[in-house]
Amino acid sequence: MLMILAALCAGAFATTGVLWFAGAGAANVQAAARLNRLKEAEAALPTDTKISFRRRGAVSLAGITVLSGNLAGNWGKDLERAGLTINAKEYLFIRIAVGLMLSVVGMMFSPIPILAVVGLPLGFLATGFWLKRKKASRLHKMESQLVELLQMLSSGLRAGFGLLQALEAAAEQTPAPLQLEIRRTLRDTAMGASVEQALTSLNERVGSPDFDIVITAILIQRSVGGNLAEILDNVAHTMRERERIRGEIRTLTSQQRMTGYVIGGIPIGLLMIFFVISPEFTSLLFTDKLGRMLLMGAAVSETLGFLVIQKIVNIEI
Repeated sequence: MLMILAALCAGAFATTGVLWFAGAGAANVQAAARLNRLKEAEAALPTDTKISFRRRGAVSLAGITVLSGNLAGNWGKDLERAGLTINAKEYLFIRIAVGLMLSVVGMMFSPIPILAVVGLPLGFLATGFWLKRKKASRLHKMESQLVELLQMLSSGLRAGFGLLQALEAAAEQTPAPLQLEIRRTLRDTAMGASVEQALTSLNERVGSPDFDIVITAILIQRSVGGNLAEILDNVAHTMRERERIRGEIRTLTSQQRMTGYVIGGIPIGLLMIFFVISPEFTSLLFTDKLGRMLLMGAAVSETLGFLVIQKIVNIEI
């Protein structure tokens, strides 16, 4: 068992080392040019965008290569959209630490060695799932606040305010997390960024189709003119209708979603019942090699079936 744990730790730290020093060979040859390009691009960005760009970017300073590439960029973007203040490197350490902790717990409290082996990938994947759920939850909160924000902006514009004044007034009445994003946008404009640049940065930070529609409408109005208050009212009406249709679809597909939960839970419930009725018979699934293979195959099939059902009933509007 100690050899298994040592192998897990060695593999985890080897993976960390590979990711840490990824690109240390050929990438270091282009490090100076890449750093100059990043500095030039960062100088043209608003202040908050610079901060997020440093999180996601890949630079080589004092011979130390930090996480780079598309993986670190995607992680940095997800962390920012989830409202977390850690960077991609710290997030990688957290995922590996959670995996190692699950492996140690599985080794200490389970008689099945396979649980210690699967603990590392399970913890690594579970942390990624938690981040996606946190990002989706924050995005849902902001999208639910968007229609009210549009109504306040429209009222402010009809009262004679400019766009930035209406945004500032709306920020006073909008709760977090949308309030934080609005204040960051206003701070960008206060630091010298144009309204178009600040709104584009907001759209990139949030990553929501609803926000993209709103910001695109505002940018087009600023280019070609028109009644912005009326445009925002029309966009708000469209979003309210979309939310109404989503509610109807959720109602119509509730039975199918419940069917997916029931079908996914029946095998687990039967396993628990058989374990209580006949523990000697059921324990072969955990102690015998073939039984463990069957359990792993059943778990994979269960997961795939559940995901397929959720994909079918998840209708995008």
